[in-house]
Amino acid sequence: MQTRSLLSSIACIALVIGAAACSDSTAPSGLDSSGTFDAQVSGDLAPSAGDAIANDYAFYSAADLTGSGAAFSINAAGARLIAPGGGVSAAIEAPPRAAAAWISPSCIFDPTTGRFACPPVSKNDQTWTVSYSLMDANGATQSQYDNVTTAAINFIVSDTGAVAYTSNGNSFADTVSRRHDRTVSGLAGAPDTVHTWNGTGTSAIRSVRSGQITKVYEFRSSDTTTAVRFKQPRDINPYPLSGTIVRSYAVSRTRFASDTTTRTASRRVVVTFNGTANVPMTVGSDSYILNLDTHKVTKQ
Repeated sequence: MQTRSLLSSIACIALVIGAAACSDSTAPSGLDSSGTFDAQVSGDLAPSAGDAIANDYAFYSAADLTGSGAAFSINAAGARLIAPGGGVSAAIEAPPRAAAAWISPSCIFDPTTGRFACPPVSKNDQTWTVSYSLMDANGATQSQYDNVTTAAINFIVSDTGAVAYTSNGNSFADTVSRRHDRTVSGLAGAPDTVHTWNGTGTSAIRSVRSGQITKVYEFRSSDTTTAVRFKQPRDINPYPLSGTIVRSYAVSRTRFASDTTTRTASRRVVVTFNGTANVPMTVGSDSYILNLDTHKVTKQ
């Protein structure tokens, strides 16, 4: 199984989005019609949207296995690193549930907010800020994890940063800002059988491409995760049984050429989980298959 580590995957989102909309990267600097742009939007957006959703899955998978400590710092109590750089599912061995690996020793509980605040994590000019809250069945916050009474964990994750790179003879400079509010439930009692994720998020990415033609892309999205269910035990059930992630995109592209133009479009992207690595994805009216391990998007 070829799976990227969570932090490496998240850091690559901006790169993939920057490289995704390249179907006209070698186009001549002539006229740019709105019809041509609209026809390209779904194909331009599909790889980046698929990568973003596969990274959402990677977050849910890692956090569901070992909590935010393992997902972000690889040092949660009870968890051990077994394959550095080997991917989310390969890199972390989940301890017995009683080991309380949900809690990272680097995250500090604040009784005034009822949340654990974690130190910022930086990599490749990206910075992540993470906090989480442990809750019992009545929604009351807890100052420590309990494998019997802790029923849900809420994660708030923000990341910002910049990345510069070259691809196909073009230079790219991207800036990224994202925020997600996600909750996993179904944790109380032993043994637990199904963990369910729900949440919302927003993202904004600006990509400046310099080459034969200079183009500036703006990708803004809001997303909703609904009832994404992981069956336990996770070592034999790596993929969500069901549930959806929906991302609504607003896309703007300014193309600087002999006919400098700005075009806009919107697309709704839907992924439906089915218990396997290959899941159906729609971008507008177009159908694709997304592989959750490789992040590859294939048009149907």
